[in-house]
Amino acid sequence: MSKTVAPPATRGRILEAGFTLFGRYGFKRTSMEDIASEAGLSRAALYLQFRNKEDIFRGLAAGLHERCLKAAEDALSGGGTLTERLQAAVEGKTLPMIEITNSSPHGSELMDETNRLCGDLAAESGRRFQKMLAEAFQRADGTDVYLRSARLTPAEAADLFAASIHGLKALDVTPAAFRKRLARFVTVFVSGLR
Repeated sequence: MSKTVAPPATRGRILEAGFTLFGRYGFKRTSMEDIASEAGLSRAALYLQFRNKEDIFRGLAAGLHERCLKAAEDALSGGGTLTERLQAAVEGKTLPMIEITNSSPHGSELMDETNRLCGDLAAESGRRFQKMLAEAFQRADGTDVYLRSARLTPAEAADLFAASIHGLKALDVTPAAFRKRLARFVTVFVSGLR
């Protein structure tokens, strides 16, 4: 017997309810019954769409990764200097997750669950973002940056940039502190490739 696909409105209500409750009570203290009630659905209707709360959590993470990658892609293909585009791309990719973690009293638990349940999604998102960065460095090579003089390929520049960005994201960093660190780092990184 095949699983019924939820109408987008129902699926969206379930995910929104899960997002609200995970932020309010944490992952462990939120039950499927709580999510069904918050979404205004019966438990049976909820289970037709999602097997368990882990499934809902992964659905939320997948949607968030896609939105963040879209924001990064838009920033990298937009106007402005390479420094401005890189900063906007990293903010688009990273800040929503930092904001979610900071806005919930259960932020560290949510990060632990993200790592446990969604590591594959984060890894794929990271690979896709790194590819976008490599393409941006390729387009900027010879005008905004000179990769050959730094003995870097676009892919190597993207790898170095992405690894460094990862280091800026301390567990307890606030969005404002991250923005400040990021602005300084991107300026130094791009300046070093001129």
